[in-house]
Amino acid sequence: MPVLEAHVSTGRADRYLGQLSSHLGHGPGGLTVVSSAADNLVVDLGQATWTIRATPAELVLRLEAGDSDTLAEQAARVAQRIETLGRRDALKVDWLPGD
Repeated sequence: MPVLEAHVSTGRADRYLGQLSSHLGHGPGGLTVVSSAADNLVVDLGQATWTIRATPAELVLRLEAGDSDTLAEQAARVAQRIETLGRRDALKVDWLPGD
């Protein structure tokens, strides 16, 4: 299963995770929150799974999909969502191949 990961530097990762939990908890666009905790969130995107973890220095994003095309499509959507949410802090998502 193809995987991408990104480490997004921010001293406010917990705040962004809270915003994402609140927003995604309403199931926009058919998204489903699979699990939620104080420091992580797992979201079913339909054709991919997105895991978000907050550390004191960064948001750690992990995206898994059944094939490379779906992974690329979902990676663009996730990056756009994070970068829009974090525009004031100039958050930038740079995906790397994951384990």
